Amino acid sequence: MHTWLVDLDANEPVWASEGALTEAERRRGAHFADTLLARRYLRSRLAVRHLLGERLRVPPAELRIAYLPGGKPYLPDHAGLHISWSRSEGLLLLGASGSGPIGVDIEWQRPVPTPLDVLATVYPDLPAAAGPESFLPAWTLLEAAVKATGRGLLRGARDVDLLFAATGEVALRGIRGQGPDAWSGRTNVLPARGGAPAAVVAVVVQGEVARMITPCGGMDRHDAAVCGHHGGGHTPPGCDRLRCTRNFVEIA
Repeated sequence: MHTWLVDLDANEPVWASEGALTEAERRRGAHFADTLLARRYLRSRLAVRHLLGERLRVPPAELRIAYLPGGKPYLPDHAGLHISWSRSEGLLLLGASGSGPIGVDIEWQRPVPTPLDVLATVYPDLPAAAGPESFLPAWTLLEAAVKATGRGLLRGARDVDLLFAATGEVALRGIRGQGPDAWSGRTNVLPARGGAPAAVVAVVVQGEVARMITPCGGMDRHDAAVCGHHGGGHTPPGCDRLRCTRNFVEIA
């Protein structure tokens, strides 16, 4: 399993390679009325193509990406690699697994009025231990889980079995109706740095989550995005579990 965290607002040369985009991707980018949103969308598509193409040794422009009826992305020419991605503001989280389905989600921390009421719209059987601080960990786990199964929040969230702790932590116990194989999931908080708010990330896989994102002690969001080139860059102190590359941080 690999996950990559991409800063879509980094000013780096790789974003100039728009020839890797499909005509449909360019048309969709042109439909955004907001320039910033259009740029982030196009850069997210370039990042997905660049990172997956590098892993598969396929030119980014030749990577075919298709979608199941529920919107779950897959690679028609590489059925053994399962993929998922999520965008929130200027960050992209991309996941890939060769051992089974994967779902990822990232959400900026922001005020949500009556968070438990919002959570109950998709997950009505909330236990007494669930509190307002449970909202974002639970929401990101639910999003990641239904992305992994391809069922979507409205159809799939009630099949997800979450464990709520009084401390606000939320864990994934399993996903009903998805066969005998075990599922696992983890969440982590990316601390607020460089003027950006904190974010919560979640990864759900069929099997075991090997590693999760560990924020680097001395780096802010933008430092992490440009800390070196693939293979030839440096890894700052405290980041020995991260492979820092231009525009993104890979979590192996």
